Amino acid sequence: MLEQERDFYDAHLQEWLGNSAGRIALVKDRELIGLFDTVEDAIKEGGRRYGTQSFLVRRVENRQEPIKIPALMFGLLNADSQRPAPGPSATA
Repeated sequence: MLEQERDFYDAHLQEWLGNSAGRIALVKDRELIGLFDTVEDAIKEGGRRYGTQSFLVRRVENRQEPIKIPALMFGLLNADSQRPAPGPSATA
C-alpha cells in the first residue's frame, strides 16, 4: 500500500528540500498534489479529494518518522460508510 506514493516522494525529495523543507507533501499515485504548512491541512485536502482512497502525507525532510493517524491505524477509513459505527451497547 502506498508503494507508488513512497517511491515518488523518495525520487523527488532532494528537489523539494531545496525550496520546501519542513512543509508537508500530499502525494497521490505519482503526483505531488500540494505542499502544506500543517499535517492537518494536507490530510483535509487529501480527504476532500480522495475520500477513503489512500494517499501519502509526509513532511519534506531527510529523516522520516511515520505520521500516526488513529483513524488510519484502526482502519476507520475503510469502514462501510453506509452503516453507522457501532456505539456503546445500552444495558437496562
